[in-house]
Amino acid sequence: MTSGARSDPQDEPTSDGHITPGAAELARLLHGLRQSQIEWPAEQLRDDLRLAGTYQPSPVQALELEAYGLLQGIGREPASALQRLRRARELQQLAMTLKAPLAEAAVWRVMHTLESLLQMFPASLHSAGMAASLYLQAGEEDMAQLMTVQRNSVLFHAEMYEELGASCRQLLEEGTPLPPAFRHRILGGAGAAGAAFSLGIRAPDDETFERHLEDSIRLHREALALAEAHGLDALASVSLTNMAIVEATRGHAALSRALMEEVQRRPEVDPMRPGWKEWQRYCTVLVRAQQDEAGWQALMDTARDYMGQGLNRVPVRDACLYAVKRLGRRCGRMGDALWASERLNELQQASYRKLAHTLSDTVDAVLERPHLMHERATLAQRGSDLENSLAQRNAELSDTLARLQAEIAIRQATEVALQKAHDELEAQVRQRSAQLEQAMRTLMQHEKQLALSRMVAGMAHEMNTPLDNARMGASLIGERARQLRLRLAGQTLRRSELDDLLVQLDGGSDLIDRGLARVAQLVQRFKTLGLSDELQERSEMDLCALIRQSASSWRQALLEAGVELRLDLPGRCLYRGYPQDIQQVLQQLLENSLIHGFRDGRQGTIWIDLSVEGLEETTLATAGAQARGEPPAVPTVQICWRDDGVGIAGEHLPRVLEPFYTTQMGRTGVGLGLTSVHKLVVERMSGELTLQSQPGQGTLVRMRLPMPFQEV
Repeated sequence: MTSGARSDPQDEPTSDGHITPGAAELARLLHGLRQSQIEWPAEQLRDDLRLAGTYQPSPVQALELEAYGLLQGIGREPASALQRLRRARELQQLAMTLKAPLAEAAVWRVMHTLESLLQMFPASLHSAGMAASLYLQAGEEDMAQLMTVQRNSVLFHAEMYEELGASCRQLLEEGTPLPPAFRHRILGGAGAAGAAFSLGIRAPDDETFERHLEDSIRLHREALALAEAHGLDALASVSLTNMAIVEATRGHAALSRALMEEVQRRPEVDPMRPGWKEWQRYCTVLVRAQQDEAGWQALMDTARDYMGQGLNRVPVRDACLYAVKRLGRRCGRMGDALWASERLNELQQASYRKLAHTLSDTVDAVLERPHLMHERATLAQRGSDLENSLAQRNAELSDTLARLQAEIAIRQATEVALQKAHDELEAQVRQRSAQLEQAMRTLMQHEKQLALSRMVAGMAHEMNTPLDNARMGASLIGERARQLRLRLAGQTLRRSELDDLLVQLDGGSDLIDRGLARVAQLVQRFKTLGLSDELQERSEMDLCALIRQSASSWRQALLEAGVELRLDLPGRCLYRGYPQDIQQVLQQLLENSLIHGFRDGRQGTIWIDLSVEGLEETTLATAGAQARGEPPAVPTVQICWRDDGVGIAGEHLPRVLEPFYTTQMGRTGVGLGLTSVHKLVVERMSGELTLQSQPGQGTLVRMRLPMPFQEV
């Protein structure tokens, strides 16, 4: 890493024009640091940083060394990545002030690595491009090419594996002259081979899985040959370990063990390399998991341990979960496979939410920039106007002191100036109003986009899990049916084996049935938002009897939740409307209380009250209206649903009636319950709905429905 010493534009010569030995050594170290893989600070790199700091570097050199030092320990302390990124941005501004392009390029390169770890992928690509541009300006064409290679790491962390593979193939086919270590990276685990492996473990079928993993093995062999040809022992061990991981994933346990034994005979790899210990552990337990029950439990324990790992452990965590999902299906461990599938879905949703937040921050920054530029121009204009106004005022005062006889003319000039200032102020107010109106339109459009994002994320999550379960059940049925045909054809089927296969087929059928039933339920709930009045006919009903009938059907659910239901109803209340809609409103309110109000095992009480408002006054008003030839007045039935659950936080209360708004995304629903209630009560029944709640004091939902037909 520290070879290839040369003079550098930032070297500081002595007073006689010669470079001192210390300055020359410092320049050599800086050049080696630039040529190294700074995103992974190996032991030699850390030693070079410490040694360079002892040569009394110049301010520009010290800035570049501090930038490289920001990446030390990042694999062990991922939580500090954001804090380090803030410091890197401060260093970037300082490098611009000092007009030091190589130091600024180094800072942009460090920012590219930190932003990639924080999943700020658009910013990471921008930083890599800025670094490449500055290196070109400084005449460092080889460094600019290296930054082009390093942009592939963004594609890897963004899980854009097909694009990563295409980019690596293009670089390899172009024959770009690069140091062997960086060419090894293009081929290996963070490049083309890693992309093939990641695509393989995510493949929907065995044929695609095997094809991608075969490509990964071929590329790792090329990387191994390259490392051995250039004496890169540590990288050769990395390639052998990667090959062992791929072979273990393919189920070749003996070959994987042989490769790992070869790694043990070679020089030890730096143990602080990000993810190194985790990948070794994954390879070991994956081989054991295919041999016995203890090995399988070790794989499950490893998968659970990796759920809490940091930024550099995401690939090994995903590989472990996909292995549990795939092997669990193959070995009939459907519960463990389902657990892994659910964790992958949760991680995917978390990634989507984080990406949505990143995009939202980017949009906010883009919208804020024109505003700041306008404010800056306005302040400049005001400063110019103020200078002109002061000059004019001084001239007026001088003229006043010189000629007291011109007092009337001065007063007239002052009135003209005041009128002009008034007109300018009105113009500024109109301009500001137009800007605020434009900002409101932009904000409304942004809110619509966020609502659409929540809808897509909610529907995707809720549909993916049951559909994946159904596919898992179908796969199980297909596999067991194939085994049954083979046994029947070979006439080796025993009664106990037949019973076992039938049990597994029943289990697969149940998975499909439950998954499709859940999908049908979700589709029906989505359709609720678009129901029209033509789907049902109005009919006369007894609301009190309908509520009591619904309460009877909830008895088991209330008993399991530890919740008591209390009814305060009159003897009867006739109402003409849509019975199914009333039942759906009550069912949605029950689910909302049980899922959100009494979550985490909380117990309590639900009250349902029904009353008819203004019945006597309505009778008198109707008689008067009929005498005047006007339409009769209509009484109102009021249904109050109240619980003493956890309540709703003040910041969420104004938005709970919006479609797909939920604080439980990925856990309990997509935010359609109260939206459906509002649509049915307000739009279908022409009623009113109000919602009151405070944290810790429960929730009250009050519904008022017009009653053209009633009897109490």
